[in-house]
Amino acid sequence: MTSLAPDAIVGSFNNLLPVNITFAVGALDKLTDIVEQEQAQSIVVVSDAVISNLPEVQSALSTIMNARRSVQIIHVPAGEPTIDSVDHIGAQLREIKPDLVVAIGGGSVLDSAKGGRLLLANPGSIRTYSWPGTPAPIVAGTTRLVTVPTTAGTGSEVTGGVVMTDPDNGMKVAAPSPVNRANYCLVDPRLTVSLPHGPTLWGGLDALGQAIGSVVCAANTPVGDALGLEAIRLAVAALPAVLADPTDVDARASMSCAALLAGLAMNVSEAGTEHSLAHALGTVMKLPHGLTVGAMLLESMEHDRQYVPARFERVADAMGAPQDGSSDGSRALRAVEAFLAQVNCPTFVDLNVTSEQLPELAGLARAGWIPVEPGPWTDDDILDAFTRALARSSRSAS
Repeated sequence: MTSLAPDAIVGSFNNLLPVNITFAVGALDKLTDIVEQEQAQSIVVVSDAVISNLPEVQSALSTIMNARRSVQIIHVPAGEPTIDSVDHIGAQLREIKPDLVVAIGGGSVLDSAKGGRLLLANPGSIRTYSWPGTPAPIVAGTTRLVTVPTTAGTGSEVTGGVVMTDPDNGMKVAAPSPVNRANYCLVDPRLTVSLPHGPTLWGGLDALGQAIGSVVCAANTPVGDALGLEAIRLAVAALPAVLADPTDVDARASMSCAALLAGLAMNVSEAGTEHSLAHALGTVMKLPHGLTVGAMLLESMEHDRQYVPARFERVADAMGAPQDGSSDGSRALRAVEAFLAQVNCPTFVDLNVTSEQLPELAGLARAGWIPVEPGPWTDDDILDAFTRALARSSRSAS
């Protein structure tokens, strides 16, 4: 019999964090060292047409291009990855057979590169390895991967997930495995300075949602808690600062670190119910993922806090919310509501969601539900969450 409170007892868990991370302004300059260390002779850079032309990226690529190496660039199409687009990248990588893949870009580019590399060692389409459904086991390959994020939000640079849209039904699907993770991750906040306001906001909302979800979901672990709570602390200070002054490199660095930690937290724990709800919203309304996470964050928290109020109290503490005598987790909701108002997160009204779309949203959310919720969600609960979001016509900072 222990004298410890229930929330102080640590159960069994198993976490794997094998990524070699370099975090620094100028971290991209380390790419040459990695290429030399890996003795890479055939390199494929996966990026997009905008990112690959950034001066910092051009400079880094010029240092690895010489007569001794083959360096080829694959440009990822604009928009979020689909099963077809990842299969196409996989086909190109199978033809080239590189010994090193360098992914430079936002979450869509990084997921595309991870999915393409997966197909180097696993036959067929990436659909074979995707969930929902009964995915086939993913075998580890020998091709090494370097990820270089140019946004601050998805955490894809350190996660094992490959998130895509299934063109057959429009649903979000994923091919997750620890073997998908990068071998090296270079986080260089310089690369996020030119990021426009919209993607900066959406990325920050995604990072905050991932961090909160990792702490309150049923798959939480002490490692994920430590990472997630620190990510929350950094994000709530950094995102407003970055939105106010996009050239603030210190704020960009803090936001990049928040995204990195949130990605690690999600990977050793999981995303929360906000992601299950957000995926449906993104599918129906064709909206950026992080924006939909922000739009559904309060609604997921409102339902989940009844099951794990102590965990939501820890979220409130990480956000710096003052004690107000409550202990039911509502303090975290008020802190998040004020934060969303501070950064001008759009509401359902702003996003032109209509009441007629709510049943479709609820059905898609249920079909792609990530089963790590801290307590039950019925079909009616899911519909109620979307209904509450539609009724929230403005953000309150009080």
